[in-house]
Amino acid sequence: MSLPHPNGPLPVGSITLELQDPGRPRHLMSAAQSRKLLLKLWYPARPAPGATTERLWKQLRDDGRTSLIARTLLTLIRRRTASHPAAAFATAVQPSCPVIYNHGLISFASENTSMMEDLASRGHVVIAIEHRDQLSELRALNRHQALPRKRLARDLTAKIRRASTAERAGLARRLYEASDNTNRIALERAKDTSLVLDNWASILAAIPGRTACAGEPLKAHLVGYSLGGAVATEVARRDERVAGVVNIDGGLYGSIDAGSVRAPYLMIYSARNDAINDELLPKHAARMTAAGTYHLNYHDVAGLLPPLRWARAIGSADPVAVLEWRNRTVAEFVAFRHRPMRSEARP
Repeated sequence: MSLPHPNGPLPVGSITLELQDPGRPRHLMSAAQSRKLLLKLWYPARPAPGATTERLWKQLRDDGRTSLIARTLLTLIRRRTASHPAAAFATAVQPSCPVIYNHGLISFASENTSMMEDLASRGHVVIAIEHRDQLSELRALNRHQALPRKRLARDLTAKIRRASTAERAGLARRLYEASDNTNRIALERAKDTSLVLDNWASILAAIPGRTACAGEPLKAHLVGYSLGGAVATEVARRDERVAGVVNIDGGLYGSIDAGSVRAPYLMIYSARNDAINDELLPKHAARMTAAGTYHLNYHDVAGLLPPLRWARAIGSADPVAVLEWRNRTVAEFVAFRHRPMRSEARP
């Protein structure tokens, strides 16, 4: 079991917050009001010699709703992170462009902790959004979806699995158009990300020892994995506060066509999904594909549970090497967003 260590020069601090939008339903199919988000923040911190670091995926360990299967897995993962809970902010750090992260369809804020810590160690404040009530929302939407639409989406997914690289992009548009529920979820989560941007000042003020300063960045990079990549793309279509988008092996659910996105855009494919979005991406988008990868290779769990390869859940590429490449590639894009990036095809 292994995860990449942060490559930046700075220690990392972490906190969690809750953000509410009282004017929206708790989830798309809920009669209750007030949508809730859990926010996990990582940031450059002052040195704290001897301080205890946080256990990996602590929020899942502390959440009474975590399933028995997940709790069993967590007992096998004893790793500690590089993050110091509630550490004081490194005030001498020059303000860097912040990063907002969106997770997959049903997941949690710290799913890719190693990437968040790497960005924070390089001077970025990173906010990962956890969309509360996500499982209840999906189940409620699925109960109300017409059976023919479910079958169409399922059949198109199976066709894409068997399709050649050249055939995938055409099939992908049809899949996205048929995925009514996923599109609705992506659009709603895009509102969550804009809500975070709206409350940026109060969120930053919650970091211990951090004070507002002149030259505060007014834009943020958006990074998303899986469905989170579609959410980041959707926000960039309509919100001018987006400095750049990194879509990590996500589809383009939501408004579907990303051609109107003007911000710098990096599409990171797994080999299994290579080229799937090519007909829908902005013309200026850079594309990269890591050889020998499946979708789950871009999730930290790939480095933590090597037996996933035996279960054919991850590809033949070295899991930790792929995660290191992912972290480095995202960090370079965030740091050099105004420079053109060359498309590549391996870590």
